Amino acid sequence: MTNYVDLSHPLRTGMPGYPGDPTVEFASALTIASDGVAVERLSLGSHAGTHLDAPAHAVRGGRTVDAIPLDRLIGDALVLRAVAAADQRIGPADLAIPATLPGIVCIATGWDAHFGTAQALRHPVVTLELAETLWARGARVLALDTLSPDPTAQPDQGMPVHEYWLGLDGVIVENLRALAQIPDAVELSLVPLRLAGVDGSPIRAVARVG
Repeated sequence: MTNYVDLSHPLRTGMPGYPGDPTVEFASALTIASDGVAVERLSLGSHAGTHLDAPAHAVRGGRTVDAIPLDRLIGDALVLRAVAAADQRIGPADLAIPATLPGIVCIATGWDAHFGTAQALRHPVVTLELAETLWARGARVLALDTLSPDPTAQPDQGMPVHEYWLGLDGVIVENLRALAQIPDAVELSLVPLRLAGVDGSPIRAVARVG
């Protein structure tokens, strides 16, 4: 029997997000009582909740979400697990990295437990050396259970991993949850909305297990 694990945080009105991003707001546009059908009006940023960063997020003229091939976002993945503290920099020596990687690599830090709290801003970060190692060994999608691979609490440090990874036409997925519930080797689906010309999109991230 095939089982599926939802790796996405629910999108809700007022939910916290990355500092400075648009807020999430849902409001009734039509009701069954008045209009015969229910329709919600959605207001949110392209990087709300569990979402995908297309190259256009950090690269002028980069690929947008609607132009990312689906075969890059659906397939075999490897979960690399780190025991990480607040603001910790995760480098190659902190993970057991095989010589050859599938196209999708997830870094599980357990920081999804802090999603929506002030502590979420002090998530562990990925070093540029680690990003370079993962890319060299075959990864093209870097997925995390944190707000960003780069520092959020120290914005003056810039976004070196975003610039490197997206600059190579890779994809970054942020704010995954429940990576502890799936095996290290797993099949993932990380499909965005088909938003024409847009730099990112919320996704429904799903693991196929069993």
